[in-house]
Amino acid sequence: MINKGQWVVLPVSEALKLPGLRISSPGVVPQRDRRPRWIVDYSWSSVNDETIRLAPADAMQFGNCLDRVLREILLADLKYGPVLLNKTDLSDGFYRVCLNPDDIPKLGVIYPSRPGQDEALVALPLVLPMGWAESPPYFCAATETVADVANT
Repeated sequence: MINKGQWVVLPVSEALKLPGLRISSPGVVPQRDRRPRWIVDYSWSSVNDETIRLAPADAMQFGNCLDRVLREILLADLKYGPVLLNKTDLSDGFYRVCLNPDDIPKLGVIYPSRPGQDEALVALPLVLPMGWAESPPYFCAATETVADVANT
């Protein structure tokens, strides 16, 4: 994640100088047949509780996917030919949507240190992190926008 430019890591002495710094704890979610997923417990530092929900509420359409697909097929104009469907699996999808730079310090994560390491490290996300309450709706809104652009 660091090599891909999705996170930046600072010594804690430098990170503490950032205005509005909040530090949360990391975790890992095991995935069957995939590499484990890094996730952050933003409830620990109350970031999720204090987040102002600005993402569009109707962006979260996970449960309605089949209904939406069937509706589009039903309403399709056959004069344009048969309906073609495409499912794209975005690897690390959340990590494709950038954050507002002012919000980055609020989403800091204590980075696991190695034995003998002199100073603790703080990781700061430059993209939507897993575990933040606003990541799923923003990601859904972004993918819906891409789908709308592709379909016009």
